[in-house]
Amino acid sequence: MRQPVTDAQRDMALRIVTTAMAILRDDHPFDPAHTIFGLNFAAVPLSGSVGTEYSFENSVFPGTQITLFVAADPLDRSTDRTKAKRVPTAFTIRFSPLMDGIARSTLEDLFPLDIGYWIDGDGNRQPGNDMGTVPPHIRLHSYRYRASNQPSSRFPVDVDLAFGDPDPQDVTAHARKVPVLMDVLLTRDYSALKPKRHKHSSF
Repeated sequence: MRQPVTDAQRDMALRIVTTAMAILRDDHPFDPAHTIFGLNFAAVPLSGSVGTEYSFENSVFPGTQITLFVAADPLDRSTDRTKAKRVPTAFTIRFSPLMDGIARSTLEDLFPLDIGYWIDGDGNRQPGNDMGTVPPHIRLHSYRYRASNQPSSRFPVDVDLAFGDPDPQDVTAHARKVPVLMDVLLTRDYSALKPKRHKHSSF
């Protein structure tokens, strides 16, 4: 039988993603030992870089995967990257149980998110937010956004949301009738902030 989602879990989920957005977009401080993400955490160095992956366990939903990545500041031009400032670059939460009762429109208003476009890897606007579904037995439906600029904003943030669509063939009494929130991924975008390198012509 499917594990029910409680109001306490939904409330914690919204508080966690709001905190993560404040860290990545507004540059709020990140202290892994004192965060709403979870009391227990592990820090694992990222292979081939000076970054660290922080993984958290939250007692409100112990099966949920919560991670935040910290790396050398892309804006710090230090040659020795081990001495560069460490900054948070990405946050992921994968819910277990899957979050029913948190609609896409709720997150669009909460963060908030710009509607009608997303930003690709080259910094170009692409129309729409609906990235489509993974066929057909998984019913994973992805959406992509750019977080709205706020007075407190320090960095642009890209947002990926993953929902599980209901199974139209499931006619049982306990079948899901609306999408459930599966994953939230927030990524700080440095591409527009990096100094542009000028090409020098040779004569």
